[in-house]
Amino acid sequence: MNCAIVGAGRTGRGFLARLLGGQASLAFIDRDADLVEALHTAGLFGIRYFDGSAGETVRGYRAFHVDDPACEGVLAAADAVFIAVGAGEARAAGAWLSGFRLPECVVACENAACPAELLGDPLRDTALSGAVFCTTVEEDGLNLASERYPALHVSDGDAAGALRGLRGVIVERDFDTLMRRKLYTYNGASGLIAYLGAEKGIEDYAWAARDRNVAAQLTHFYEQVNAAICAEYGVDPIEQAEFAAFSRAKFENRAVSDSVARNAADPARKLSPDDRIIAPARLILKHGGDAGPSARTAAAALRYMGVRARGDAEAALRGVCGLEGGEPLFAMVLEMFV
Repeated sequence: MNCAIVGAGRTGRGFLARLLGGQASLAFIDRDADLVEALHTAGLFGIRYFDGSAGETVRGYRAFHVDDPACEGVLAAADAVFIAVGAGEARAAGAWLSGFRLPECVVACENAACPAELLGDPLRDTALSGAVFCTTVEEDGLNLASERYPALHVSDGDAAGALRGLRGVIVERDFDTLMRRKLYTYNGASGLIAYLGAEKGIEDYAWAARDRNVAAQLTHFYEQVNAAICAEYGVDPIEQAEFAAFSRAKFENRAVSDSVARNAADPARKLSPDDRIIAPARLILKHGGDAGPSARTAAAALRYMGVRARGDAEAALRGVCGLEGGEPLFAMVLEMFV
């Protein structure tokens, strides 16, 4: 199988290449001329895993600059094209690719609700979405360090047939449900760590996740949200527990440089009804669980937003969070706010 990876950065090199390596011929395409030259010269690069398990070496690939005329033949010969560029560059990548003859199977790979939509017209309507949950960081030279996340989750569709049988690629029948699980699990936990960590004056994100009090709330949150997700969507409890465990390992990883401030930014958006605090809290309550950790997070987010008076908190719960005064969650958050 021939696979072209557009974007030879952290996701393209450190995640997609090691998933596909050994079962497909790989060609990187990138706009960074120095990176392309380095890939040519080295002929290989290494991936170290955060958990200390044996790393991997990727070799046998080809690399092309976007201005290289050979890109036309590379893309035409590909059985699948994976796009691994940042969200801010996806539309430009989509526009560039639309000038070539492409295979039916094009996969936009990003940590977003619907990565294919980031490509813009015309690819947004035909490309598949690939959910990237794996954190990868640059080390020295071309080498990277990464989580040992085992899979790329891809939306289903006629074009997904080319991917079936590839080790490490999971074609999801219900991609929307997967992304709801991601919102409730990954984003829900992320919000808890950020706002409870900020209240304790912790600046480093991994340290916040490992703080004794924050970690206790996090453990309880995972127990409650996992049970609610399984009840709502019929997900196997072991599968959901593993899904949550990967998120926790990501957040607690001190090798990943991140800050509480970055994760706590834009609290009004994160307090909105369909985002990471209120939505999982409502789901937990719907299935008879304890939404205490989420309510505590909501109260902390309100304070982080600058809300100080009870009356202002009530107004924010209605206007920002979309909660009604008679909802149990309204009273829970308000109790923890004051």
